[in-house]
Amino acid sequence: MRMNLPRSLQSLTGSLFARMVMILLAGLLAAQLASLWLQWGERASVVSQARVLNFADRVVEVIRVLEAEPTTRREAALATLRARDLQLTLISDDQVSPNEPRGQIQATIAARLGSAREVRSLGGGGSGMSGGGGMMQHGNPTMRRFDVRLKDGQWLRIVGTNEVAAPPALSNDLIVQLLITLLIVAAVVMIAVREATRPLQQLATAADTLGSDLDAPPLAETGPTETRRAAQAFNRMQARIKHLIDERARALAAVSHDLRTPLTRLRLRAELVDDEKLREQMAADLDAMAAMIDATLDYLRGLQDAEVARPIDMNALLQSLADDAAVLGKAIRVDGMALAPFTGRLSALRRAVQNLIDNAIKYGHSAHILIDDTVSTLRVTVEDEGYGIAPDELPRVTEPYYRPDASRSRETGGVGLGLSIVKDIVLLHGGELVLSNRPQGGLSAAIVLPRSRNEVSPD
Repeated sequence: MRMNLPRSLQSLTGSLFARMVMILLAGLLAAQLASLWLQWGERASVVSQARVLNFADRVVEVIRVLEAEPTTRREAALATLRARDLQLTLISDDQVSPNEPRGQIQATIAARLGSAREVRSLGGGGSGMSGGGGMMQHGNPTMRRFDVRLKDGQWLRIVGTNEVAAPPALSNDLIVQLLITLLIVAAVVMIAVREATRPLQQLATAADTLGSDLDAPPLAETGPTETRRAAQAFNRMQARIKHLIDERARALAAVSHDLRTPLTRLRLRAELVDDEKLREQMAADLDAMAAMIDATLDYLRGLQDAEVARPIDMNALLQSLADDAAVLGKAIRVDGMALAPFTGRLSALRRAVQNLIDNAIKYGHSAHILIDDTVSTLRVTVEDEGYGIAPDELPRVTEPYYRPDASRSRETGGVGLGLSIVKDIVLLHGGELVLSNRPQGGLSAAIVLPRSRNEVSPD
């Protein structure tokens, strides 16, 4: 069963910054664990070697004491030197083991005593110090058994036993040092990744801003080669788009003036026609042409205004639209309430909602406004009680100049730009226009606007 994480957490874990940090921290943790494992093994090896060397030093001390004592007093000295983990016995030549150990036991004894001693292993030889010294394991205890010949020829049998100790545990100081190192490196990794991904975040922010503000300052062309080239390409694209929009604005101003002048002359000349019926037909055609030109120019000009976004009381805005419709004899019901102001362009949003209300009244004979406000989105829905739109035509009705052939025909007026204008205004605010047919009949047109983080959200 998949867990539904909060949107902020999903955004964080899905970001490039979070993924790079997790990858680097996973590699760092693996390296620390490998280092810890190697240190633990090395510590165990060093401690084990130290124990063997300590045993060799005890054997050397025993040999020194016995060689310094007269032969008659050696038994008494042995009684003193014996311990729970060290058994000492003087043996005759026929009891000596025939096996000579291979390893460093002879070299260790010779180095400590200053002269070599003959050493033989007992019981087939074992793996003492580096492979010699008569070490044998019987279960858990480790047994070292070998015979050493003293200076005067007397043989001494040495049997040492000790419990095999577990590898030494890591000290608390070492664990604290490893944790501190891990935290320091993790902080450095997060800072480095943040600096590396900052240009991408700036690019994404600039791309979001571009749709609503072409006059936004260009990106700083700094950083690594790749991000610098991306910023340069983005700045060039922004400059080209701004140039095209400015050119279109100038062309629209010229077309608006040039088209209205001949239309005015035609309207004046139509008034001179004696045939009243023909004059009325010509006036109707001129009015239709003027309406089409105004709608087209309005659509092309629509998103070029420099209106500044500001907090809007959506409740007051929608109620004012309902009151305006009531003056014209159209009853509009408003249900729901926006819980906080919405930051947007007042004129554009008024125009978008007004278009939906006009369509609902024109094609559905009524309009019902629903407001649904949450922490993340503000949803304004306009419903009517008409015939709706064929499902296969719903995705196309927001295209400029497209009109369904059913109930919404050209005979009802308009040129098919109302929903296109609404869609562009909603996209300008980063939202979405959702059209659907109501189960009980009629069309539902919902404007879904995202709440920005700096807006006051409901508790």
